[in-house]
Amino acid sequence: MIAKTAAITFACIIVVALVLFGIFSLFVPSVMVSLTDSLGMTGACAYYSVAQYEKSGDVADLADAVSRSYEAGHYDAAAEYGALLRKHPSYADYCAARDAETDFTGPLGGLLGTADQFFAGITAESQYRCGDKDAALETAFDSIGDSFDDADAVTYLAGVAVEAQDADFCGRILSELDGLGGEGNAFDEDLHEDLKEFKDMLREAA
Repeated sequence: MIAKTAAITFACIIVVALVLFGIFSLFVPSVMVSLTDSLGMTGACAYYSVAQYEKSGDVADLADAVSRSYEAGHYDAAAEYGALLRKHPSYADYCAARDAETDFTGPLGGLLGTADQFFAGITAESQYRCGDKDAALETAFDSIGDSFDDADAVTYLAGVAVEAQDADFCGRILSELDGLGGEGNAFDEDLHEDLKEFKDMLREAA
């Protein structure tokens, strides 16, 4: 009798837990983001971060969804929501605020030195990994500044292409850079050693 009562009680606890789990998942995804993050459940955390953005529409939640999806290897989601993020009306203000408080050369940033370059870089890489190379190239070059920077999305995307031994795509990046070059300008490789070394790397890979 005691064992039967204990089993019934345990079953009720499980049912209540499942109901609460479903409620939080559906109505309070931010709680699930925190919970799955604390448990190291990277994939589930990425899923709930997307759900949180879909619920709130907030630019900070959208940026979180992009970075968590990328970290989890959910490249389809990172590509889709990364493109949305970079078109968000509050994106520039969000990046400025993040730049004031965050070091984007950190764990996910790698070569990327600013918030804009970070999000452009992981979006471009995700597009590349999903097979949309045209979009990846457009994203990376759309974010390029007035001069070459070895901490931007173009150099990041190039690194991924070189690692993949994608000679054709390396050639496309090189062609885009050549198109920006002009005698005496900021993309004149004869005047900028870092740019020349970068293009030499692409020439070798292509």
